Amino acid sequence: MYPQDFPVERAIPVISLPMVLAGLAILALAVWAGYALARMKKDDRPTPRAVAASIHAAVQRKLNAALAAHGGATLNAAQALVDEIDNRLGAALGLTGDLGKSSGALKDAIAGKVKTAPPPPPPVQPSTPHAVIVPIPGQGAAAAAAASGTAGVGASAVGEAGGLVGAVLHLPPSAPPAPPPAPPPSPAQQVAAVRAGLEAFAAYWGTTPADPAAAARIGELEAAANQLSTLVPAPRPKTGGHH
Repeated sequence: MYPQDFPVERAIPVISLPMVLAGLAILALAVWAGYALARMKKDDRPTPRAVAASIHAAVQRKLNAALAAHGGATLNAAQALVDEIDNRLGAALGLTGDLGKSSGALKDAIAGKVKTAPPPPPPVQPSTPHAVIVPIPGQGAAAAAAASGTAGVGASAVGEAGGLVGAVLHLPPSAPPAPPPAPPPSPAQQVAAVRAGLEAFAAYWGTTPADPAAAARIGELEAAANQLSTLVPAPRPKTGGHH
């Protein structure tokens, strides 16, 4: 005897309406959970205001440390400030005005590129007239004086009946020598220049969150972040024939 000699009835699965509704509900719940998770991840991103405040606070900490430094330590602290600006805003410095200038002035001062006043030029000495003896043989004093006066400025006769006549030519003074190049700044001058750059930057950036300058800079950073992250639609192509 074989199994096929005993037919067995196969169970036919029955899909009821409640099962379909339950499946749809589970699918909708999964879609909603994925959407909610995506929104939560999106909401976790910092706002432009928070990013602007964090950048400003980081630079402000380095600024206050540089202002508190003394002597040669001022150069290292100022370099740390410049590095912080480059790390936080290096890509945006090319689009800025006063901030880029202030940072550039600090870099020049740190590198020793300090503009010092050149020494005053030496006083110009009055020119001494050069006496040149002009021989005019066979001429009288009057004729010799006239001839030498035509060639130069003035003349004085040595002999009345002729002979040598001394002609005094008033030559223009020679050009004064070029002033020597400005000497490199001394360590004290370099520190003073860096200190001046720090003070100027502090007035622009603000040293405490309550400073009006700090609020203005944070607002500018936030506005820049919003503007750079705003998608500008491309202009629509114009339709029509060529003119």
